[in-house]
Amino acid sequence: MELEFDMDDAVPSASTVVRTTQKISPSLLPVSPPESNAGDIEEPSWIGSVRKQLNSAAPKPYPGRQWTIFRVPDHIRRGEGEAYDPLVVSIGPYYWRNTSISKDHKWQCVRYLLSRHRSRERASELLDRCLSKLRALDTKVRSCYSEDVRQDEQDLALTMLRDGCFIIHLLLKQAKTDSVEAKEEEVVLDVEEEKIEVEKGSKERLDHGKEEENIVELEIGEEEEVIKNPLLGILWIWNLVAYDLLKLENQIPFFVVQTLFDILATPADKGLDLPKLALQLFRDIHPNMSRGFASLPASQVHHLLHLFHSSLVPSQPQPSSPPEHVCAKSPPEWIPSATELTRGGIKFKTNEAAGSFLDVSFKDGIVAIPPLRVYDYTNPLFRNLIAFEQCYPNTRTYVTIYAAFMDCIIDDAEDVKLLDAKGILVNRLSTDEAVADLFNKLCVQIHYASDRNYLADVFVRVTEYHESKLPQWRAELIRNYFSSPWVGIAVAAAVLLFLLTIEQSVFAALSYFRPP
Repeated sequence: MELEFDMDDAVPSASTVVRTTQKISPSLLPVSPPESNAGDIEEPSWIGSVRKQLNSAAPKPYPGRQWTIFRVPDHIRRGEGEAYDPLVVSIGPYYWRNTSISKDHKWQCVRYLLSRHRSRERASELLDRCLSKLRALDTKVRSCYSEDVRQDEQDLALTMLRDGCFIIHLLLKQAKTDSVEAKEEEVVLDVEEEKIEVEKGSKERLDHGKEEENIVELEIGEEEEVIKNPLLGILWIWNLVAYDLLKLENQIPFFVVQTLFDILATPADKGLDLPKLALQLFRDIHPNMSRGFASLPASQVHHLLHLFHSSLVPSQPQPSSPPEHVCAKSPPEWIPSATELTRGGIKFKTNEAAGSFLDVSFKDGIVAIPPLRVYDYTNPLFRNLIAFEQCYPNTRTYVTIYAAFMDCIIDDAEDVKLLDAKGILVNRLSTDEAVADLFNKLCVQIHYASDRNYLADVFVRVTEYHESKLPQWRAELIRNYFSSPWVGIAVAAAVLLFLLTIEQSVFAALSYFRPP
């Protein structure tokens, strides 16, 4: 049954009434007429909040660049957060509020670079150019960071200026001298000269005929200023500064450093290569760069940690396994510990001639590993290198795979002692247990693609050799009967006695069957 329903009776309107007649089912009749038009219904606040969230998720207007400076993910940072935090010097927008090395010292570095031009007018002009260029680079700088930079344009430009000049000052010191003693011979600036002073006064701008306003004059004389932070004169502080510059979150884009240097350079700086100077700054940090590494051009350097990482890994990608030893199945992701492999007949030796600490090889039952010195800074250094490999897409995960390999062959202090005895590990920590604990925790929550494992062939060959019976029997024989010289002599004497007994028996038999 169908009823005629007059829409005028159900939906009154304050304006023109539209009359429509529809045939509808009684079950669809409204229980009560609505009180107002849909347009009169007030929008719920939560709908507005959803719209705001969607608006905030809109793509940022950044150029098409990959992130290069990352916040370390929580699952990697968990339990070892201090390894990723700067201890002495904070660089970049993630730690701009930290004042371990004060902004005053960084301002001294800015003053020093400006004072080298020995002219107040020239220094003022260069400072203006630096600030103008940094503000123009604002969008490009922000696009390098994986996390939104919470500084405004001016604050970010000042952070880049201070930190960039601080890094340039460190690099120029490498060009001047290679000795720590020379670093300690600089003259200290008076506290009053640490900042740019503001001179308040009324001055008419005649060129534009404008009203009087306060003019800030840059107080830099015609003498080159030299600076010294008393803390940086201490060797261990100097080392901590270098380590801080190799932490993933504590970076600024290298193009900022290069841009500032190009503006502030003097004729005496002609021919200086900033990436090469940076590698000199890190030359005492172990592991050292790969033999034959050619420094990257500045345009290809993302930041200081990226440059250091590039110096460690081979310049050309290495195949995970040679063509003649291709496996149909994926290579194993685990091999036994060093002590267990030794029981199975595999030997370990150091490879002093290797071009890189990453050059691990296996041949004829011998694992050859380049020596690695383990210091207090090894843990944070490796963690930040691994975090960079985990975060930066398409990077070669050499350090990650090396750490996974060392985690396999080191289970406890006994493995560390064995590798130390072979010259593979040089322990500079307090105990062997500390070294074992370091490598056992490096790869927690760390992942890598097995098809990009540059040590895949080593894993395969070691596993095959360890699972074969003959090497195990030979190793067991040596372990049980030739573990010491005296045991070996006793076994040899027993064998000799046994042979003499056989010989005597043979002669006795011959004399019986062939009497004289």
